[in-house]
Formats: sequence, C-alpha cells, structure tokens
Amino acid sequence: MKQPNPSDLPIMAKFCKSCPFKPDEKGIAQDQELANKVTERTLFKAHQICHGTEGPKREWKFRCKGSFENNMVIYERLGFKHLIK
Repeated sequence: MKQPNPSDLPIMAKFCKSCPFKPDEKGIAQDQELANKVTERTLFKAHQICHGTEGPKREWKFRCKGSFENNMVIYERLGFKHLIK
C-alpha cells in the first residue's frame, strides 16, 4: 500500500474516542503522558495519523485533531504558523 503524504490528509473534525489529547470535563488531556510522547515524536518531524479512524487494512484516512491543534499552538508561539499546511 502506497503511503499518502500526511499533509494531504484531512484533519479530524472532532476528537476520536481514544485520542490522548481529548480534554476531559476540566479541559485536561485524557492521557497527558501519551499526548506528551506524541508531541515529542511529531513536533517539527511528522503528522500523527488518527488511529481511531484507520480502516481494516490500516489505511490512513485522517490526521489527529488533538496532535495537530496542540502542535499548532507551539508553532504559533514560535512564529511558524505560516509554514504549516
């Protein structure tokens, strides 16, 4: 299976059920430790694919909303928002 360019994939419209970035009722990520690991792994290097929406053959369908939005906050603060697709 040919892997698509991740920036060509749409970003999830809402958090999937298993998203570590999904905020709880207090606005805190439901799995902050995993969210930190994903951020460390993806920041300036990659896009996180939403694992909650992969097809049966692991087709990539969407980028992770939580990871993308979290990283965008960092990019914006560093003045790099204009570089992100």
